[in-house]
Amino acid sequence: MKRYIVAMMVAAALIMSSAAFGRQVKSGGARVDRAVVQFTESVKLLDVMLKGEYLFVHDDEKMAQGLPCTYVYAHDKGKQGRLVASFHCIPVQKSDKAERFTVVVEWNAVANLPELVEYRFAGSNEGHKVPKQTE
Repeated sequence: MKRYIVAMMVAAALIMSSAAFGRQVKSGGARVDRAVVQFTESVKLLDVMLKGEYLFVHDDEKMAQGLPCTYVYAHDKGKQGRLVASFHCIPVQKSDKAERFTVVVEWNAVANLPELVEYRFAGSNEGHKVPKQTE
């Protein structure tokens, strides 16, 4: 329980600021969600460490095709930078809408730091879980 509380406190401190770009609709009605988030402390995401500003992009059309649908880019001075991670998320329905872009972190005892396990876009009832890596 203590680790959970510590992880939640770290998560609150990590997300210094976030700005959702909102939803963009592709032709055919598929959604592409985007949000920028600032991590003030290191956070593990799959096999990379995040610290600084990142752009999260989720593409519903690619998800429906079974392709990687989440893309995380470095973000600097309002511009999309290099791709740092991509994966096929695991959608999870939530009972409430997120008020703003949020991430959920859990304490990774092996790495001894917080690990991003889920994210949600502002105004969405859907969470996006990060798949577990096989060690």
